[in-house]
Amino acid sequence: MKYQVLYFTRTENSKRVAKKIADSLNVSLIEIKDDKNWHGLFGYIKAGFYSTANRKVKITLSDPLNTYDQLIVVGPLWAGGAAPALRTFFETYPKEKTHLVVTSIGSKIKQRGQYLSVTDIIQREENEDMMIKHLVDNLK
Repeated sequence: MKYQVLYFTRTENSKRVAKKIADSLNVSLIEIKDDKNWHGLFGYIKAGFYSTANRKVKITLSDPLNTYDQLIVVGPLWAGGAAPALRTFFETYPKEKTHLVVTSIGSKIKQRGQYLSVTDIIQREENEDMMIKHLVDNLK
């Protein structure tokens, strides 16, 4: 099975998780970038607003997607849902071929349908390495 690992991050947490997954599967890592500045307190507030208001963003990928059977997409939970860049990504790429990995401080994503699997990595539960191992073991 050919996998491709992608991530979107505001604070580098999702990047760290995606890198661990990509390294475990020995595949490259692609960043999903958007056209917004999410840094600092204002960026944090804006992120919550964009998420709850279902606002759109423009995205680009740091590298083109290679041939793949399944995607592993890592991104943060913002105000109970996937970050806007992830929602935009899934307007083009199939959820049905995706394992979604969601990073958060203490919550789980509510919209879990259509994905091959959803893995919640919750900072408060200190479950990052355990959840990554469980995901990778199930993929191998």
